[in-house]
Amino acid sequence: MAGSGSLDEDALLRRLSGELARLHSWEDVAAYVIGAAVQLLGGNTGSLCLLTADGRELEIVAEHGYSLEVNAVWTTFRVDAPLPASEVVRTGTAVFITSPEDRDSRYPIFRDQPVVQDAAYAIEPLAVDGRVLGCFVVGFEAPREFTPEEQALLGAAASRCAHAMEKRRRR
Repeated sequence: MAGSGSLDEDALLRRLSGELARLHSWEDVAAYVIGAAVQLLGGNTGSLCLLTADGRELEIVAEHGYSLEVNAVWTTFRVDAPLPASEVVRTGTAVFITSPEDRDSRYPIFRDQPVVQDAAYAIEPLAVDGRVLGCFVVGFEAPREFTPEEQALLGAAASRCAHAMEKRRRR
């Protein structure tokens, strides 16, 4: 991840916070998170999923690097579905998928559906004051384990994004 390479984690989080502070709408935050923030975190693809007004579904409100086929199938999906993003929103706990085999064994639904062709994924809740708004998904090209430091960095980045989204949604 970028935090373990050219930028140290504190500098990366300061940069992320600074950029988020400059944005004016939640749509701007979503676009930034999925473009620049995925790159800052060393990801290949990403999506930002928010709960619908009734709290029963998640909607992908921004994505980076997803195919048309994936976008056609995964526009919205139920919170009670056997999916990693749904699990993150239900539990408020991050999910880390280390390989395609890990993904398919934990979430068999993906065996028969179009999926993003990354090998590993980090799915972090977007939560403010214990209330989950949705989740942030970052896909990585190669299979990988996520160190506790990387998990903490991804969690801190998701927290900053959630607070920026919530602040602008209240306007």
